[in-house]
Amino acid sequence: MSREKGNVESGRDRDRRSEAARAAAARPSARSLSRAARERRNQQILLFGVGAIGVIAALVVAFGAYRETVGFPGEPVALVAGQRVSLRSFTDDLSEEMRNLQSQVAASSQNQQNPSAASSQVQRLIESQERLPEEILEKNIQKSLIAQEATARGIIISRTDVDAKVNEFLSIQRDLFSQPTPTATVTSTPRATATETPEGFVPPTATPTRDPLTPTATLNPLTQTATRTPFPTRETPTPNVTATIPPTMVPDDYGKAYEQLKKGLRSEDRYRQGLEDQLMRDRLRESFAATVPRSGPAAQVLRISTSTRDEALVARLQLTQFDYPFEEVVAQAGGRVVEGENSGDLGWVALGAQSREFDTVVFSSETPLNVWSEPFAAGNHFELVFVKGRQDNMTYERDNITKMGDRAFKEWLSEREASAEIVRDLSAQERQWAVDRASKGIIETTTQRGT
Repeated sequence: MSREKGNVESGRDRDRRSEAARAAAARPSARSLSRAARERRNQQILLFGVGAIGVIAALVVAFGAYRETVGFPGEPVALVAGQRVSLRSFTDDLSEEMRNLQSQVAASSQNQQNPSAASSQVQRLIESQERLPEEILEKNIQKSLIAQEATARGIIISRTDVDAKVNEFLSIQRDLFSQPTPTATVTSTPRATATETPEGFVPPTATPTRDPLTPTATLNPLTQTATRTPFPTRETPTPNVTATIPPTMVPDDYGKAYEQLKKGLRSEDRYRQGLEDQLMRDRLRESFAATVPRSGPAAQVLRISTSTRDEALVARLQLTQFDYPFEEVVAQAGGRVVEGENSGDLGWVALGAQSREFDTVVFSSETPLNVWSEPFAAGNHFELVFVKGRQDNMTYERDNITKMGDRAFKEWLSEREASAEIVRDLSAQERQWAVDRASKGIIETTTQRGT
């Protein structure tokens, strides 16, 4: 009985305690409320802090990605009359040119016939690659200047123009590949048959040498020696240059050839853009040629171009003192490439068709006719000229007009490049960024091709 009574009382105590707990929970004290509020605030602060850190980290990553892919590549490396040359376009052009140089280095290093020449070529290409960023920057500035001037003159290159140029290139390539390969004809060389030596044959003896004790006659220094008779200079007529029609393909053949071409291109857009830039440059040059005079002063000139003044002085001595034939001196100078200025009989040259230094000497009244001039500097090389005649008013040939247009275009471009409107702003950081990206692209391309 007492045990049952105790169990009943303990059960009642538990009920009373649970009721008290429920009552306390229903009406919490101020202390309990304050502690719960603090715990909630701490949890909220913790969650807010974690969220803020996550947002900041995401913003940092997003800003870094934006700066790496959009912001920094979009910064200008040059301003051309207010037009920006972005770091991205500069890097793309640098990458393309570095690939071309890498291909040349690879081709030169495989020259097993002349290892020293191949090594020299590789070294030259490596050195040019070190100067490549600055050269590409100047090319980008030139492209921007040409595009602005072409727009001002109303020159527009359409997609059809680019297609026609691609068609011309593919047609030339097709014609080169379709040419038959010459086959070598093997000819048998008859063997020499041995003949019997006839009886009594005595082989010839060596030419007797002069007695060293016999004195030899010495030449009188006052006696004139025979000089070399120069070859007569023949006048070479100026050939009439007729425009040749470029080869083209029919639409079906062109479509197939173009699809085959695209398979070997890294970027069709960049390929077509390069052709468009070249066409625009050619059209602008033609526009300058259209403004040059069609008649005016002209001179009939022989010219020798040399790399150094000493070479020019030697050539002048050969021509004036030792009577070397002009053709022989031209042949000696012809082996040296001197800024594309050829040595030889130039025929009738228009005023403005050659360099300004050339015009200053050739068309000066102080330069006598039929006498070789003293060497003079023309750009980065030296020249000497022989003026055979002058005319005050001559109708110019097409070749002279083309050269006058080329000179006018080059002088305009040089003047614009030196203008205060051109701001070059390629920093060391941007230069290194572009070189790293261009080199990375080459490595990735090479790796993909290797795999």
